[in-house]
Amino acid sequence: MPGIFITGTDTDAGKTITTLLLAHGLKERGVDVIPYKPVQSGAEWKDGEWKAPDVEMYHLLPDIQEEKLYTYLFKKASSPHLAAEEEGAAIDEEAIIEEIKERSSRPKLLLTEGAGGLYVPLNRKGRCLIDVMEEVSLPVVIAARTGLGTINHTMLTIEAIKQRKLPIAGLVFSSTSPGEKDMEEDNMKVIYELSRIPIIGHIPFIEDLPNSLKHDRYRSEIVKDWHFNRLMEGIKNGYKAFV
Repeated sequence: MPGIFITGTDTDAGKTITTLLLAHGLKERGVDVIPYKPVQSGAEWKDGEWKAPDVEMYHLLPDIQEEKLYTYLFKKASSPHLAAEEEGAAIDEEAIIEEIKERSSRPKLLLTEGAGGLYVPLNRKGRCLIDVMEEVSLPVVIAARTGLGTINHTMLTIEAIKQRKLPIAGLVFSSTSPGEKDMEEDNMKVIYELSRIPIIGHIPFIEDLPNSLKHDRYRSEIVKDWHFNRLMEGIKNGYKAFV
């Protein structure tokens, strides 16, 4: 089964939590999924080894048995190309492309989480994450903030994806701070009116959200009103329903 690519309008736009909640909601609806993070920077030392924090979040899901859900892991919390250079390594984008294609050929629906935004450089050869996305040609879910500045950031992300002729499956918004509710709701409304990209769901601001998400019932509560029907219809019909 192919998959979906989750990208963000920026760093800390909610990609990992969006990936986790999409996986949770789809699994609740009978879709067998597996998350995957091609490049993880900002590794954390835990239990005597370096671990990928985003991948650790994936393991909150039941039945996620695969040990390695990433291709590259680097210690420095920075753009992937710089994090790789710090360790005398280099990222081969072709290896990532082949890994995504291979994983997409398996029975489970692949949810691939990007790093940062679209134009995060992978190496010094001018290759960015959006180039990988274009090569694998998976429909895209955009993780976006709800706060000030998100209209411009999100619309630019949408336009860049459309220029590469990639289908957009929908938007997931995250309230990353206790902002002005009226403004945030209007931001989401305006982005939809300008783009006509469907909003799949909204992640509210919650203190210590990562710890709350450890509980299955809490994840279910967040996604209970999300619009999974169109997403599942698109998956069923070969993504023809997507923009």
